[in-house]
Amino acid sequence: MIRRLTIVALLLLVASCGGQVRDGSRDLSNIPDAVPRHEPITRAGNKNPYTVLGKTYYLLPSYKNYRQEGKASWYGPGFHGKSTSLGESYDMYAMTAAHKTLPIPCYVQVTNLENGRRAVVRVNDRGPFYDDRIIDLSYAAAKKLGVHAKGTAKVEVVAIDPSSWEPGVPYRNL
Repeated sequence: MIRRLTIVALLLLVASCGGQVRDGSRDLSNIPDAVPRHEPITRAGNKNPYTVLGKTYYLLPSYKNYRQEGKASWYGPGFHGKSTSLGESYDMYAMTAAHKTLPIPCYVQVTNLENGRRAVVRVNDRGPFYDDRIIDLSYAAAKKLGVHAKGTAKVEVVAIDPSSWEPGVPYRNL
């Protein structure tokens, strides 16, 4: 009986740890940026228009020449392992993001305008569904950009055309 109670207590303890972000359990300093490449725009995740929380969104016809400044946020443990709009498993440790209107998949360079840090992420999900936010970053991307601690930051989001992208060079789609 005591053995069973001990096992149940240990299982409850392990289960209660889920959802917490532990930087010590995974080294995020070496996670590379996403590498832009041409990918077909699929039906998955690209229903146009679509409605969430009573608001209707219309997808952009293309990612080309997209540039916007606004507020970024991030999402992590509560979504880790769940399906993205594209049908992939969300990995909070990958360099990915969610966007309301860009066709998915696509790639964007996100610059934190508060500290100058940059990251390239693959957009594979829809969101954030808050009027004042333009992109939702994975935990790894938020950590790299210095957004994770505060929760939000002012950013510039620039869509990348893979055919004109050069690794290590800040991207400009002017």
